[in-house]
Amino acid sequence: MDIIVPFSIRKRELDGTVSAEAKKVFEKVKESPKLAVTISAKALPPRMKLHKFYATTADGARRLLFFCQYAPPPPAAKSEPGKKAPAPPPAKPPPERWVLLFYRDKGDAVGDNMSPKNAAFVSQMERNLIEAMKDLQLDTPQNHLYEQF
Repeated sequence: MDIIVPFSIRKRELDGTVSAEAKKVFEKVKESPKLAVTISAKALPPRMKLHKFYATTADGARRLLFFCQYAPPPPAAKSEPGKKAPAPPPAKPPPERWVLLFYRDKGDAVGDNMSPKNAAFVSQMERNLIEAMKDLQLDTPQNHLYEQF
């Protein structure tokens, strides 16, 4: 699993730099992604999931939100009429890439309630998701727009 931090999110959520604290939290997420809670949101692109992660640091409780867009299923093998379709070769799934959208303190208007019922969360999530996707789409080998952990 890789943790991706788009530059726009790094600036907005982490004051421009990924701190040692955040790096430690990212390692915890990578070690135990099953501790994340999957949440729903309207109008997510296909195969995209949101994962909320609770962390405790020396500076207090943190709430992180990531998105992960899963690869589409492999296409079904075509067969000739009257013949059984060949079994597809076992495909190794690509590594999961969780993209950071929020890194908030507990007590923050969004960090307290990361759910579709919180209007502050919904509006900021939409903005952060658009910015993160833009960074990922515009990233080039000559002009990196994200960090990977």
